[in-house]
Amino acid sequence: MRPGDQIELRIDSVAFGGDGVGRCRQQVVFVPFTVDGDEALVRITEVKKRFVRGRLEQLLQPSPDRINPRCRHYALCGGCRYQHIRYDRQLQLKEQQVVDAFIRIAKVVQPPVTPVTPSPGSFQYRGKADYHIRMIPKARPVVGFTEAFSDRIIDIDRCEIMDETINQACLAFRQDIEAGSISTLRDRQTIWSAGANGEKAEVITDFRTPRFVVRTVGGQRLMVPYRGFFQANRLLVSRLVDDVVEASALTGGETVVDAYCGSGLFSLFLAPHARQVYGIEIDGEAIHCARMNHRQAGITNTTFLRGDAGEILQRTFADAKRRVDVLILDPPRAGCDPALLCGLIALKPARIVYVSCNPATQARDIRLLLDRGFTLQSLKPYDMFPQTAHIEVVALLES
Repeated sequence: MRPGDQIELRIDSVAFGGDGVGRCRQQVVFVPFTVDGDEALVRITEVKKRFVRGRLEQLLQPSPDRINPRCRHYALCGGCRYQHIRYDRQLQLKEQQVVDAFIRIAKVVQPPVTPVTPSPGSFQYRGKADYHIRMIPKARPVVGFTEAFSDRIIDIDRCEIMDETINQACLAFRQDIEAGSISTLRDRQTIWSAGANGEKAEVITDFRTPRFVVRTVGGQRLMVPYRGFFQANRLLVSRLVDDVVEASALTGGETVVDAYCGSGLFSLFLAPHARQVYGIEIDGEAIHCARMNHRQAGITNTTFLRGDAGEILQRTFADAKRRVDVLILDPPRAGCDPALLCGLIALKPARIVYVSCNPATQARDIRLLLDRGFTLQSLKPYDMFPQTAHIEVVALLES
C-alpha cells in the first residue's frame, strides 16, 4: 500500500486513542472516526513499517454501534473522538482498552478491571474549558480548539461537552473582544462553569495578582487556582472521591501521603478518617489553596509540603524512616517520576491508591511496583471524559 491508495476495510476494534483498527494485506490499518463493525472505503494517508494510517472516505456499511454526532464541529475539532459511537459501546471499548493496556504494558495476565463507572451525563459535563485564541486583523477573532490532525485552531461557537454556562460565558467573551473591552488578551483563555452555590461562570483575563475559583464537591467548598488543575467532570468527581476514600480503607490510625495533591481535594475527604495526612504539590498557588481549604473546613491533621513529590518522599519520609501507611498518587498524564517510584518502594506503604487519566503510563509504573513486591488488587475505570478517547482509572495496590 502507498499513500493515496483507496481500499475497502472492515473495522474490527477501536484502539486506545480512538482510532478504528482493521487489517488489509497482513497490515494493521488505523482509521479515525470509525468503530468496530464499520465497512468503509478508506484513503491511505501514511505508511509505516508496522502499520498504516488512513482517512475515512465513505461508509459502505455502518456499524450498528454508530450514531450521528451531536456536535457540528465533530471530526474537525480534535477534542472528541467517540461522538459517532453509542455511549454504552464507548464504555465497553474503554474497559477493554484498560484491560489491553495492562496485559500489554504491565504484563498482567488477567487484569482485575471492573466495568466502567459511567458519567451521569455524557454531554455538558465539563466544568472548565481552555480555549485557544487567534486574532485576525479586520476579522472575527478565532476562539476554539486545535484541529484534529494539525495545529490549526478551529473556531468553536459551541462545545457540546462543556457545561452550558461555559458556552454562554464564551459567547460573552467573544463579544467583549470584538467590542474592544478586554485590555489584556493572551493566546489561551480558561473559562470555568458556574458554581454549585450560585457562583457565576468565571472569565478572568487579568492575572497581575493570583486569581482563584470556588468548586463544591460533596458539600465542601474548595478554592482552586484559576489556571490550575481540577477534575474535569463536575458530575462524577464526587463519586471518584468517595471511591478513593473507600479504596484507602482507613481506620483512623493511619498516616497518609497524598502526592500530587493539587488543591487538597482527596486530602479533604481522607483526613477525617486518618491520624495524619501529608499533601505534596509543586504548584505554590495550589498549596496555598489546599491550606486554605482545610483550614476553612476545620481540619487540623493535614500538613502540606511544597516541592517535587519524589524528592520530598525520599528526603522527608524514606530517608527519615517515617512510616507511611497509605499513599495516594494522582500524577499528570506522563505518569510518576522515577524518583518518586524509588521513594515509595523504599517506604513500602501497605496500600497505594493510584489515580490516572492515562492507563498506558499507569500500567508502566505499576509494572515496576509489581516487580518490587506489590500486588494489584483492583482497577476501576471512571468515564470522566465521555465522547473523548480518555479514561480515568483508580488502581489499588497492596504490599
